[in-house]
Amino acid sequence: MSWTLFIGFFGMLAVLGLSLEGSLDVYMQYHSILIVVGGTLAIIFFSVPGRGIRNILIGLKEMVYSSSHHSIDSYRHDIVELSKTKALLKQSGHPLINYAAQLWEMGIDNDLFVALLSQKRNDLIAEKSDAVHALKNLAKYPPALGMMGTVMGMVALFKNLDSQANSVGESLALAMTATFFGLFIANALLNPLADRLHVKQVRYKRLCLNLYELLLLVNGDEPVDLIEDEVSQRAG
Repeated sequence: MSWTLFIGFFGMLAVLGLSLEGSLDVYMQYHSILIVVGGTLAIIFFSVPGRGIRNILIGLKEMVYSSSHHSIDSYRHDIVELSKTKALLKQSGHPLINYAAQLWEMGIDNDLFVALLSQKRNDLIAEKSDAVHALKNLAKYPPALGMMGTVMGMVALFKNLDSQANSVGESLALAMTATFFGLFIANALLNPLADRLHVKQVRYKRLCLNLYELLLLVNGDEPVDLIEDEVSQRAG
């Protein structure tokens, strides 16, 4: 489990709770929550293709259940095993390694091997990038939805202004809660999650590039000792 993620999340909730100074009930407005939260969920399906939503969910899952699989050292045994036989006794935890083993099993020639492995590497990196871009794009919508909610609240306020002359301040405060929720979801939830995913995506890209270069050494029938030294240097 990623403890820094939970510290940040609950820390933000604590800061928010202390800032409200006991006026939480003022912000809990059905109209505001519906248009911002409900609208954001609707826009996810409206603006993000199904594969993109899948990549977001996978990225969020990996973010919560963090592991050491972004380290080259996690695949040392697989690389060394491949350098000896170009075959795996059991599947690796990384799809690029499994793909290389499948290509060798099929007897692909060297030039085609490099082209196919390069394409697979790019595809894997792109999948991780999709989740980051989707969250970044999604973060621009909650503030806009919040402004829509505020405008709707203001319209209702002005419509009934004569009959609510003594409660203008309260009605205006209620209308502004939609803007608050929009800013909160964008800047305290979606953007931080996108930034965290971006950090993990950069690490994953570095791992894919390292594995790609090591697999090219294996494909070139370089000595096992040289490949082990390369793994050690990249792991360090």
